[in-house]
Amino acid sequence: MIAKIGRGQKLGGLLVYLLGEGEHNEHEHRHLIAGSPSVMRADWMVDFHGPEAKRAARDVALEIAREIDLPRKLYGTPVRMKAKPVAVGARGHGVDVVERPAKGEAGVMRDAPNWHCVLAAMPGEELSDEVWAQITHTFMDEMGFSSTSDAKRAQARWGAVRHGRSGEHGDGQDHVHIAASLVREDGSRVSTFDYGPGKAKGDWNRAEEVCVLIEQQFGLKIRASRKEGGELSANSRAEIERMARDQGAETERERLRRMVRAAAVSADSEVAFVRELREAGISVVPRWAAGGKTDVVGYKVRLRHGNTEAGPWLGGGTLAKDLNLNALREQQWEDSPESRAAAVAAWKSPKTEAADRARRGLDEAELWQQAATQFGQWHQHLGQIPRTDRARWAWAAGQAAGVFAAWSEKLEGDQPGALAAAAQELTRSAQLPKGERRYRPSPAEKNLGDLAKLLMSAGSTRAESRGRDADVTAAVSAAVLAALLLLLLAAIAILLEVARAHRARGELGRAVALEGVSTTRLSPLSKRWEIQIDERRGQEDRDTLDIGVAPTPERRADIAASKAAKPSKLSEVLNKAAAAASAPLTPPSASKARKPERPRRVFYSEMTAEQKTLMRVKATTDAQFAFRDLNVRALSDEDLALELSERQAEFDLLVRDLDGRKVEGPRTRQARADNAELARKADAIEPALQADQVASELTRAEKYLDAELAKLDTAIEETPRRKLLARKALQDRVERAQTELAEVRPQAEDARAAAEAAAQATGSPQHEWNEILRESTPARERQRLEQAKEQDRTEFDEDRTYLRNLQRTLDRVEAEAQRRAGMTPEQRAADQKQARTAPKTPKKSPETGYKMPYQPPPDLGRGRDSGPSL
Repeated sequence: MIAKIGRGQKLGGLLVYLLGEGEHNEHEHRHLIAGSPSVMRADWMVDFHGPEAKRAARDVALEIAREIDLPRKLYGTPVRMKAKPVAVGARGHGVDVVERPAKGEAGVMRDAPNWHCVLAAMPGEELSDEVWAQITHTFMDEMGFSSTSDAKRAQARWGAVRHGRSGEHGDGQDHVHIAASLVREDGSRVSTFDYGPGKAKGDWNRAEEVCVLIEQQFGLKIRASRKEGGELSANSRAEIERMARDQGAETERERLRRMVRAAAVSADSEVAFVRELREAGISVVPRWAAGGKTDVVGYKVRLRHGNTEAGPWLGGGTLAKDLNLNALREQQWEDSPESRAAAVAAWKSPKTEAADRARRGLDEAELWQQAATQFGQWHQHLGQIPRTDRARWAWAAGQAAGVFAAWSEKLEGDQPGALAAAAQELTRSAQLPKGERRYRPSPAEKNLGDLAKLLMSAGSTRAESRGRDADVTAAVSAAVLAALLLLLLAAIAILLEVARAHRARGELGRAVALEGVSTTRLSPLSKRWEIQIDERRGQEDRDTLDIGVAPTPERRADIAASKAAKPSKLSEVLNKAAAAASAPLTPPSASKARKPERPRRVFYSEMTAEQKTLMRVKATTDAQFAFRDLNVRALSDEDLALELSERQAEFDLLVRDLDGRKVEGPRTRQARADNAELARKADAIEPALQADQVASELTRAEKYLDAELAKLDTAIEETPRRKLLARKALQDRVERAQTELAEVRPQAEDARAAAEAAAQATGSPQHEWNEILRESTPARERQRLEQAKEQDRTEFDEDRTYLRNLQRTLDRVEAEAQRRAGMTPEQRAADQKQARTAPKTPKKSPETGYKMPYQPPPDLGRGRDSGPSL
């Protein structure tokens, strides 16, 4: 349930609009469904539809407006508020609507006697007129518009109008409009700001509390931002319209959320955080504690373009709950009185100071490779966190979101792509339910902040024409792109670890959402980078080796200078990664007396998807040059036998693996299992929701009867004893209410027990219900299954290509073993010595004299040279 509140001056204009056709004729079947007693007249509760009802609807709207506004006109009670001034010469609707000034903006006192509230159901939820009538009555009772049994508070007049779904095409949310007067029937004013100690201050905050109550009482869909914390604050209509007008890729709110998170995770102190924000082009102002400017208790930010600012001012907690200042002090940097005092000067200063960057003497390839190494270490650390420790995993997800956000800022900028999508989903996983204690990390656990700082220290890698996903690395070299690929694969592994933690806690909806980002956004990005590495490596090698063309003298000088300066780091980067990927899955036992000289490497079919990608890139690179191939002649007899045994075992294992994936791959099987599990959970959730709704209705009836009895008891006490008939009538009503309550109370208790049992039978936490119902729709199931099938097909083709490369290597090892079989030991030793001392350089073409890359043998069809028939 969502509530939005506004204030105005002319009630007639508001009701004419609500009962009218709307700005785009989107108001269909508009009618009055609820209201205060004096408003609920039969001749006013008419269904208006189409342009032919325009006149009649206008007449009824004006009559309802006069009825609601009658007490204010009768008593002349003024209702004013501090608001934005009216522009000179302004007329019409803009004058009727009264808006509060922004913080720090000067305002004037204006009349605002009318109160307008929109109550909207969650997307996909549609209620009947009867349910909406009950909801609006409950809402207005809790908001203080109804009278009390002790007559200390009089009734305020109001009416609720319902029409079709919102949106020009009727594809929005089911909702009602409430128009009310802030003057009660006795001439007193309705309070819109003070609801007593310990309660929310302001009608907006109070409405949020009442929406929670209504969601629970009526069994409505619960907003995840309240129950789970997984939802983020929504964009305002003005932000969406500005984004569409400027043809932007994201709103100011979304960009700020990403930029602030990147700065928060990369900063090692509060001073550095303020400095990072201002350097990133963000205006930031502190919120001071009462009594002076010595203690900062919050902050707000706004985008800055040059000397101008754009969009709204947004508090850190509005962007995400774990970005408010208290959360950052607890989880991101050391908090002490000394550090806060040092930060006061930074908060006061409006100047932008250059941040102290961590990058010292690293080129781009080395920097990204170092980042990938740190990400890999963090991945190992996550394996030590218990899956059930939700607060700790939420913190880890927030840290990973900060790294993705920092990386997105460097590669994608203001054109968000796959990295920004991953940051947003991880941000959702980082939000905890209201009231749950945040995890406080130890200083040793904050190494991801160093990684984010390292990423922020990199120069801008994105191309001048910044586009999405495929174009973000258009200008980088193959070596840099290979290092970026290492980092991306490590980052995907981190994201999947967070998803596995969600699965272990039964939060299947959140896990599926994270895995969906990996499948649909990050994995395709890694495939594109893999292809680009091969293309750019080929171009760089052609430039370096002068293949096929006679270079000019200038070009010869450039090539000589590049060779003398530094060789390409592509092979070095990939060889290190492949060595790490080929490390034993289980370390050798310490109980063994002698460590084996050459532990068995991990076979390709035993690797993770990320490790397979690294091995394919390395195999593609090495296959182009003979001097990078396995030098089988230089192997000793023992090493050659071991190589032959391992290559044959790896080949057979990969063949069996591919045979098992011909019909259906592992991702498709997992998608089918997920779809079945989501469907099972959804089937269990539906009766649980119905049971919860029945329990809510009976509980509401029980509370109503309790309140009615209290009201009747008060009325009996206040009725003089001489009025015997009146007291007798009240006593009869008390007896009837007691009889009804005696029937309702046990029913309510049984219904609550049944609802609790049904909730436990779902096997899912209640904050997951909405996401499970959304993910279990047939459309989402089909989409998930098709994505899994496509990825399985892609991986099958890639693994089959690797099998062919493995087959060629195995053929060379077998040929060498057969060649040595006819040699004496002395001949074999001399041959190995000669192979080891031979220079490892590419051969020259006999035609041109230029160094040529290794050319693999021609494809001879379905035989040993092209792998087995699959």
